[in-house]
Amino acid sequence: MLTPNKIGKYEIQGQLGTGGMGMVYKGWDASIARGVAIKSIDKTSLPEAELLGALQRFRNEAQAVGRLVHPRIVQIYDYLEAEQGAYIVMELVNGKTLASYIAQKVRYDIADAGQIILQILDGIGYAHEQGVVHRDLKPSNILINQDGRIKINDFGIAHIEASELTQVGEVLGTPHYMSPEQFLGIPVEATADLFSIAIMAYELLTGFKPFNGNVAAVMHQVLHEPPTTPSKLNPKLVPSMDRVLQKGLAKKPSERYQTAHDFAADLRVAIAESQGQSALKIEPVAHQVAGMDIAHAVPESVLLN
Repeated sequence: MLTPNKIGKYEIQGQLGTGGMGMVYKGWDASIARGVAIKSIDKTSLPEAELLGALQRFRNEAQAVGRLVHPRIVQIYDYLEAEQGAYIVMELVNGKTLASYIAQKVRYDIADAGQIILQILDGIGYAHEQGVVHRDLKPSNILINQDGRIKINDFGIAHIEASELTQVGEVLGTPHYMSPEQFLGIPVEATADLFSIAIMAYELLTGFKPFNGNVAAVMHQVLHEPPTTPSKLNPKLVPSMDRVLQKGLAKKPSERYQTAHDFAADLRVAIAESQGQSALKIEPVAHQVAGMDIAHAVPESVLLN
């Protein structure tokens, strides 16, 4: 697909990468002198049988995030649709995904890992209060900006209160970060997002995923097996952290944290006890990549999911 000169009122300055269903462009809104990212669906590249569902999910993302205004969530500015494609105009975030840092074997100490998770809980708690459940929280959907602040991205399979986009029996998500109810294809609530965040917290704090293997193995573990006690993998973690992560990863939604606020409150205490300090506030993390502070690294736009 050729790069257009303009999409609606937005001047196209180049390509940022390939998204799930089309290209992601770097755009410029001349009317207010602001850079934007534009995620696209190329209608001509999808079979007709797939196009309707893809467009439904694309519109769903615009509707879900369009109602959310929070510093921890990538903001959506506009939605456009034309004969050749559909477009979501988004906040341009320069940085990298949490997944890219994990892939580079970047290890976080307890305080830094805690700050990342507390920021995620801050943003997703707001989304839940607005009636939006993400349903696909994972490191590749967590952006870390150049100042160390996180942004939650890609609400493409989000559930909105009163939405009928998805049906019972439809399995949505990413296996290593899915809740038991997602594997079972039953309706999910906010506690499914909190389960996914607990998986990320476990991974950052121990250096290991709580559930491993192929999809069948991960599904069996998520449904039936408790993960290894976190402090056995990281002796710096105290028993209160074990309890927090075990509650976050409870098989039954009713036994998990019911709100992001409650999860964050207990997590602050557990991190503080692990550090011998008072409870943490939410602050950005100073990232180091290959010995270079992220503020001096080459920006990498990551609105590509």
